[in-house]
Amino acid sequence: MKTLMKRVGHYVDLIDDEFENLSQLPHRMETRRPGEEIVAVGDTIDFVFVIESGWAIRYRILDDGRRQILNFMLPGACFDMMSMAYAKSDHAVSAATEVTLRRIKSSDFLRAISTRPKLATAFWWVAIQEEAILREQIIRIGRRSAKERVAHLLLELNRRIAAVEGRLTDMIDLPFPQALFADALGLSIVHVSRTLTKLKTEGYIKTVSQGIQILERDKMAEMCDFDSRYLHLERLKLTD
Repeated sequence: MKTLMKRVGHYVDLIDDEFENLSQLPHRMETRRPGEEIVAVGDTIDFVFVIESGWAIRYRILDDGRRQILNFMLPGACFDMMSMAYAKSDHAVSAATEVTLRRIKSSDFLRAISTRPKLATAFWWVAIQEEAILREQIIRIGRRSAKERVAHLLLELNRRIAAVEGRLTDMIDLPFPQALFADALGLSIVHVSRTLTKLKTEGYIKTVSQGIQILERDKMAEMCDFDSRYLHLERLKLTD
């Protein structure tokens, strides 16, 4: 639960005692391998999941099999809040890498945060960030060129990884197949590969053994109109 506490602590000053109710809730630890489903479309959700380690994806699949990834979920992500209303899921969630999850009954989770106003406020801020990321995803796919899409998502993930790790570096380790990156951007794998090559040729990035290194952060942000304020990470001083 340390990653979750760190994440919600981005928005509200919390002390260990305020988080204690949540961390001590009855739960079950589960592991999913890459590609394994966590939530299926139509499932009635009555659990909240916390990602302890690994990456997951939210997505929709069209009738013809095409997939659109809506968001990547990193360690510390808490989902699905729709479980508070026992609603049926309108999207799917699966593991992008091997994922370790903490599964908590929705009723227990709601009872724990309802007695801690600061904690409830922190989760409200988490929901605001999720909504902001989805807004940027709409703009990214609807209005940006392929080069701008790839650059923008790289910069977003770089900032979100920094929020988990507590420090901003120029390295981006994407621990999943390029096909997921393509499905998040509405592009083919070939198009993503060519676009990454173009970004390398133009000096924005380079590939190294650890992943992708950002060489010209400011220039790349200007090129793709990346403004990190939508991530609401000002308290971490990770914004431009």
